[in-house]
Amino acid sequence: MEEREKKLVEYSIEAVIIAWLGYLFLYQNYLLHEWHRGLPLPSKWPFALGGIAIGLAFLVYELWKLEKRSPTENTEEVLSPELEA
Repeated sequence: MEEREKKLVEYSIEAVIIAWLGYLFLYQNYLLHEWHRGLPLPSKWPFALGGIAIGLAFLVYELWKLEKRSPTENTEEVLSPELEA
């Protein structure tokens, strides 16, 4: 697999994890601050959509950074020679 394809797979997996954690964070915080015992639980859809939006925002940002890099640019870092004392 090419380096770019590996990065796409990596960013996609990270985006799914971030979306799931975003959903859990949003729903849990809503329950902690707004929900009281005895009330029926609120719908999870708005929080799931919020988590998906967070994951997509992360994925778009990472893909933008990946496309911003020049394809001819060498990704290997060149070590600078040590300065003599």
